Amino acid sequence: MPIIQTSYRTSHIWKDAHFSTIYPSTLRKVTGIQYERERLELWDGDFLDLDWSKAGAINKKAKSKKKEETKVDEVVQPSKSLAILSHGFLGNTTRPYLLGGAKAFNSIGWDVLAWNHRGLSGEKNRLERMTIHGGSDELEAVVNHALTKDNYEEIVLVGYSKGANISLKYAGEKGEEIPDKVKKVIAISCPTDLQGSVNAMGKTGFYAERFKSKLLKFLKNRWELIDNQIFREFDKYKYLDDFTNNYIAPLHGMKDAEEYYEQCAAAPYVPKIRIPAFILNAKNDPVLSESCAMLDVAKNSDYIFSEYPNYGGHCGFYASNPEGLYYGDKRMLEFVQDKITV
Repeated sequence: MPIIQTSYRTSHIWKDAHFSTIYPSTLRKVTGIQYERERLELWDGDFLDLDWSKAGAINKKAKSKKKEETKVDEVVQPSKSLAILSHGFLGNTTRPYLLGGAKAFNSIGWDVLAWNHRGLSGEKNRLERMTIHGGSDELEAVVNHALTKDNYEEIVLVGYSKGANISLKYAGEKGEEIPDKVKKVIAISCPTDLQGSVNAMGKTGFYAERFKSKLLKFLKNRWELIDNQIFREFDKYKYLDDFTNNYIAPLHGMKDAEEYYEQCAAAPYVPKIRIPAFILNAKNDPVLSESCAMLDVAKNSDYIFSEYPNYGGHCGFYASNPEGLYYGDKRMLEFVQDKITV
């Protein structure tokens, strides 16, 4: 498909890559989402915690006040559409960008299933294994679980950052064998080229240090799952790359960081996707390279749509509106409703 002509416009401080990344991540407030949690047992004895936001439940709550006034019972029909949301690196289902996505889909009558990566739901997992950038097997377990809910006629996969990479990789691995009910996939601020993303972020600087600090805290909070000898080495790691190279990659059967980036990246799988896929990356994203936008693939694919605005930061795309939704939220809805033109 041709590259999508972006309609994203912003001004002043929102053109700054760092402000447009940091503000939405730390100060954005999204209200109205109340999750119902479900635990999904996995094949290896571990679990994932799933958070559901049902559009029907929200509508029923909103209508309850009206019912008190009119005394008329209203039957809320269950949704036939589901969005499966995958969060980013060391995030969870309460991150502002994910809550914004949930609110957007609920607003058009879609249910939302947001899943927490291992150890990030607020409860420690049972195994040392983590959810990695290539964790499409875990997303597959979530999708298969959703397929057991007979009321859904269409499912859309939505991922942010790391979760976007997982979503695209899953869709590409499945190719023409993807479940019939999975209709589209959406990737926001996606590091499809993991090595390119690492190079763009650099070994030092704010984002590298922030991710390193968050990862170290995460690992120390689950020390009882980790071999003590390896654990004592974590404080010696100077760069984020050192964690991937010396611990995360070997833990998951890969030789080193280079092999991790190669095996986990979605880029080789994107050309194999056989459902409509939308990638929204910003040119000024401080942690993504241009290669992550998959522009060359989109130009020659019947399935890949890539939008690459000048601004937006990482999982940002700020927009001011009464509903509290950002540009990325609205763009997702336009894509699932076939309102994006090329």
